[in-house]
Amino acid sequence: MPLGMIGARRSACVDRNATVSAACKLMRDQGVSELVVTESRREGQTCAGILSARDIVTRIVAVELDADVVTVGDILWSRTKPGLASDSVQETLERLCASGGDAVPILDGNGNLAGVISLDDLLQVLPAT
Repeated sequence: MPLGMIGARRSACVDRNATVSAACKLMRDQGVSELVVTESRREGQTCAGILSARDIVTRIVAVELDADVVTVGDILWSRTKPGLASDSVQETLERLCASGGDAVPILDGNGNLAGVISLDDLLQVLPAT
């Protein structure tokens, strides 16, 4: 089943240079548990990865770092390769397993951000065995 048939959840973006504190406020304001991290390049804004609430808890709160000083880019460990709306659930599950992440940004046919698909979203559409 292609991801486009599942429907990606709405996404919010944060620049990799923003503080983790600013990212937390954005998550609260937007009602999301992950943010698509962007970075500026010559060709424009590109997707650098995903920042999840779990990342913030395990990499900032648990080790008592200052969220007003640490940037999103500082804790963005792996780059999650964006998926395409035409990708299959299986391909996307493999991508998530390889990255160790729990969400992946989804791009439309024009390369624009269409939304986010989480591991939970994918598991809900798998056939029961």
